[in-house]
Amino acid sequence: MRYRLFIVFIWATVALLIGFLCGCASPGACIKPVVQLERPLLPTVAEPALACLSDSTYISLALRDRLLHDALDECHLIVRELAEVPQ
Repeated sequence: MRYRLFIVFIWATVALLIGFLCGCASPGACIKPVVQLERPLLPTVAEPALACLSDSTYISLALRDRLLHDALDECHLIVRELAEVPQ
């Protein structure tokens, strides 16, 4: 009789441990890391330095710069979704 009671106690303990370890936390209990996002200060290019570029080269560089800025904005949005970002 004591043996059966001991086995029941062991199984109940195992069941409770499994219940605690299986992640019964609420979805709001997720901890997000705090990330500080700062835009880098990019150097400006003076107009005389751009005079030696052809029109097609200048347009390509301007488009490349715009695409890089758009990609950076998208990365910032993703980080803001996944982490706490102080405003």
